[in-house]
Amino acid sequence: MANFNEAKTVLIVGAGNFGAATALYLATHHKDKAVTLVDKTDLANPCAASHDINKIVRDEYDDPLYMRLMLEAMPLWRSDALYSPFFHQVGMLRADPTAYGEGSLRTYRALGVEPPAVWLSVDEVRRRWNGVFADANFGGLEKIMFNPGSGWAEADHALDAVLRAARDEGARYHKGCVGGVEFDREGTCTGVRLDSGERLTADVVLLCTGARTAELLAASQPDRPEFHLGNRAVATGAMSFAGTLKGAQRERFRNVPVCKNVVGGIKGWCGGESMSMTPDGIIKFNCDMGFTNMQHHEASRQKMSTTPDEAMHGTWHEEAFSEKFKARALSTMKELYGKEMDGVEIDRYRMCWDAVTPTHDFLITRHGQSANLYLATGGSFHGWKFLPVIGKYITKMMEGTLDVEVAKRWGWDMDDVQCRANPTYDTEFDLPAYM
Repeated sequence: MANFNEAKTVLIVGAGNFGAATALYLATHHKDKAVTLVDKTDLANPCAASHDINKIVRDEYDDPLYMRLMLEAMPLWRSDALYSPFFHQVGMLRADPTAYGEGSLRTYRALGVEPPAVWLSVDEVRRRWNGVFADANFGGLEKIMFNPGSGWAEADHALDAVLRAARDEGARYHKGCVGGVEFDREGTCTGVRLDSGERLTADVVLLCTGARTAELLAASQPDRPEFHLGNRAVATGAMSFAGTLKGAQRERFRNVPVCKNVVGGIKGWCGGESMSMTPDGIIKFNCDMGFTNMQHHEASRQKMSTTPDEAMHGTWHEEAFSEKFKARALSTMKELYGKEMDGVEIDRYRMCWDAVTPTHDFLITRHGQSANLYLATGGSFHGWKFLPVIGKYITKMMEGTLDVEVAKRWGWDMDDVQCRANPTYDTEFDLPAYM
């Protein structure tokens, strides 16, 4: 059965933000369909990109497509009973020498919205917020964008809440690790095979498998390259790390805004993000650098980037991956806060893996070669914040009601758009050479 609208059963593989959001939307709005969500853990998978201490939630984009979606999502983050308990509206600073800030202001106005973001002088930023940015590296910038309506969300707790809500609405949850997608002789998708040997069938299968998507498709149809993901989305890693603030410093950092600083990118430094501080004193950072993990895939006889098997590469742990990673982490802290970070110890590290597309657009589409098979992946390190609304748009894609231009940008046949939806997290190196 190739038509989603006629399908009676829907199987969603992957309980990250795309999968969880779609399960909730389908369970709420398509009561005629039996929805099953399958993943390895009872709730949010700690190895998934969606499972994290916190994530930035912002609506400033210079791309109208993603700003429109976030203008729809932000009111839900602020006031909806499901999402608002996990959102912290501390504002966001963006120190950026490019035209991104001005572009986002133009986009607000083009969409009929008075821009909530304002420009602050560097001197004012250094004075405000208890002076925590007094020694930050703002390069030669004269002004920094501040959006008081942005902030951060408790990623793992919000995702768990959506998964519970989907179950409450009738979505079924099946615990297991999917080892392959199954097809009939004509190439129609019939379901999935778990590592346990169990098979799950459905009229429609939706892969929300993030960085695992390319490897999963190659392993499922190793001798049919037209079924593979190719360069549509590549498994890409990024580094996060965190420390714990104490005493008077913890008090100074309460309600400090999220900060994205890409000034260093023009000087060979990767740029970075600070996620403000959680109520219990944890301050998390991201390095704006991406990396692949190119390996030979034996079954399909090709080289591709895959997520490392070691559990430490998906979950938080105490040791740095290598001295090179440790040096990048320390550099990022210093660039963001300068002397303020003297004596702050990094007590946990994480490699976050996502599927990254060439334009950083999402890949939300019907599979180009197989009836009944759909994909929602390609979060490209900026997809999580769309959690309150993305399920609706994934469902529209399967219904065939998605706006034509949006469907083209998110489609299986990649558009030739040259703009970047998320102009950071460039791929800098291959992991084996960096360890």
